[in-house]
Amino acid sequence: MSDEVRDMIKAALADEPASGLEFERVVQDGRKRRARRRFGVLTTAAVGVVAVAAVAVSGTVASSSAPPASVLSTSPTSVTSSVAPAPGCAAPAGMGGFPDQPRGSATPEELAESARLTEAFAGFALPLPAGVEATPLRLCAIDASWGGDFGLTGDRTVIVYVRPLGRQPPGECRWFTPETQCSVRALPDGSTARVTVEPGSEATLATADVWRGDGTYVSVMETGGTGSKNRVLTDDQLVAVATAPQLKVQWVGRAVPADPSNRRAAELDQVLAGALPPGLTVERHLPSDEAALRFRVSQGGYRAAATVTDAEGRGSVMVTVDVPRDGEPTCRDRSACRVVELAGGRKATVETTTEDGLIRRHLYGQAADGSRLTVQSSNVADMGPAADRPTRPTPPLTEADLIRIAELPGLHW
Repeated sequence: MSDEVRDMIKAALADEPASGLEFERVVQDGRKRRARRRFGVLTTAAVGVVAVAAVAVSGTVASSSAPPASVLSTSPTSVTSSVAPAPGCAAPAGMGGFPDQPRGSATPEELAESARLTEAFAGFALPLPAGVEATPLRLCAIDASWGGDFGLTGDRTVIVYVRPLGRQPPGECRWFTPETQCSVRALPDGSTARVTVEPGSEATLATADVWRGDGTYVSVMETGGTGSKNRVLTDDQLVAVATAPQLKVQWVGRAVPADPSNRRAAELDQVLAGALPPGLTVERHLPSDEAALRFRVSQGGYRAAATVTDAEGRGSVMVTVDVPRDGEPTCRDRSACRVVELAGGRKATVETTTEDGLIRRHLYGQAADGSRLTVQSSNVADMGPAADRPTRPTPPLTEADLIRIAELPGLHW
């Protein structure tokens, strides 16, 4: 599943907490909200997609191995499936729930692949527990990728996303909260599967990401509505869906960077070590905290945020590193913004804004590999919605400091 253009951010940052709280918990809450919102929209608006014609699809699928005692199970269900040829579809622009931002349109080739994937998956026997039924899945074009979801008995929904592997190396475990459970395993065909379970107060999310040997990346996430904590699919069943031969993408995709990982976050910590100006220290919010800027996997990228202090008072600092992307930063029509040149001829924009005593400095730039960089600083100690009072005369970082940090050689994806 998160960066700046993803719905995860829209959901999570609308009520972002003060610095020092678990940012990944906010992301998790956003993911749950957006999954429930998407499921409600899709099931009440005939999938809400751009399509050539409406299609009526009915049927359920055969059951397989029995689930653990904690998951839904009733008497076995015999199943038949009848699927009319489906036209290709495009996910509406702005729809969340996927790693990519849907364009809202699709090329004829993407629509053809959408139709092919949808028809192929209709012939897959879902590994469902006895008594559980599934609604049909339509895989709609997103952006050289395809996704959709299907409902399960028990107020659960499964979100499926596929794209070409793009030479992306297999991902590593990431722990969004202390309760997150994660494991990585090699599959007999040479694929790599990562299973992540995120228990929450409102719902449990379980995701299988598979970097497949056939050149396809598949993500299958099961979630549910408020109070829906009992999973329907086991880890093995999620992996079985993610490795379905019918989900092989017949498409030559663009190169995809490595998945964010805790290991790379720790490497970026070393890049930032000593980057703050002399005399500026990071506040500890808990006795166990380290007095240093630490990166975390957040919203599909890496983020380091902290309250810092010196003789002038308390302020905030945030540095983000996001996936490489084409295009240079521009000021557009922002009068307070100017374009600066970083080391190696790279471009960045720098902007200082002032409103009611609140001063914020922003730098948006790119690393040599195309990674998107953000360095921000303000004269308020907290970054939540209640942060409306200055806690020092000026931000702790000057514009020169922002540029210096953005030029650190190791600050990249």
